[in-house]
Amino acid sequence: MKRRLVAAALVLVFPFGMAACGAQSKEAACKQIQKAATTASSEINLDSNSDGKDIKENLDKALKIYKKAAKKVTNKKVKPAFKNLIADLEKFRDLADKDSSDVSTEDFQVLQDISTHGQELNDICGFKWDSGK
Repeated sequence: MKRRLVAAALVLVFPFGMAACGAQSKEAACKQIQKAATTASSEINLDSNSDGKDIKENLDKALKIYKKAAKKVTNKKVKPAFKNLIADLEKFRDLADKDSSDVSTEDFQVLQDISTHGQELNDICGFKWDSGK
């Protein structure tokens, strides 16, 4: 009788264990982001003559790539950090429409947010600024 109860309990608990197996690892999530960053950097073409329109167009390209990658990132620690960074980059893209002489403290806050959220993502994924990894 005890064996039947144990077997029934295992049958009931088994699906919960399998659900945990389907969770995305931190490494897999970070790999998606790294792949997107590599793709974005290869498609962005900025030089010293780039104007606000060029910057915005290139940020749009990068954001499209990052948003596509974000759909594949499901890890509970990585996903919010990546989404925060994407939101910051969208705000930064919108600054490209502003007159460069019309800089406000809110503009600097966007840059600070990019730095903060970028560092958070780096800390989670182990990305290194200096090596591009």
